[in-house]
Amino acid sequence: MKGREFVVRILFLCTGNTCRSPMAQKIFEQICSERHIDAECRGAGIATFTGAPASDNAVTVMKEIGIDLSSYRSTAITALDLESFDLFVPMTYSHILCLIELGVNKNKIYDLGKDVSDPYNKNLDCYRQTRDELKVCMEQLADFIEGELSEKN
Repeated sequence: MKGREFVVRILFLCTGNTCRSPMAQKIFEQICSERHIDAECRGAGIATFTGAPASDNAVTVMKEIGIDLSSYRSTAITALDLESFDLFVPMTYSHILCLIELGVNKNKIYDLGKDVSDPYNKNLDCYRQTRDELKVCMEQLADFIEGELSEKN
């Protein structure tokens, strides 16, 4: 996979862009580094403002697995050029519907096959559960992308 000219641009989407999508993005970036997948990743929220920090509990549980979220800042989906992304990874079915409503082609939406639980304002164990759920989902996403990229090469 090294040396490819194609870089996949991915947008991770949740509601506030302070818990699930930042955790998913950073976990996926770590997997990409390990697997040598060329990806540019961003996160966004459908009901947030740009500049909010990741939640304290998200920072804590990600630090437990060696990922630093302390400098992460949210982005409102309305602040982004959606045309610039190759793939969208929404955390729930309602986020899929939001993307479709915003005009995103259904073929560019990666369905995780489940709604990822929202740990917002819950305890550390809930955040850990969501983090671990996302780790599995992001491994599956990496498998999917590797399959797609091998077809393009």
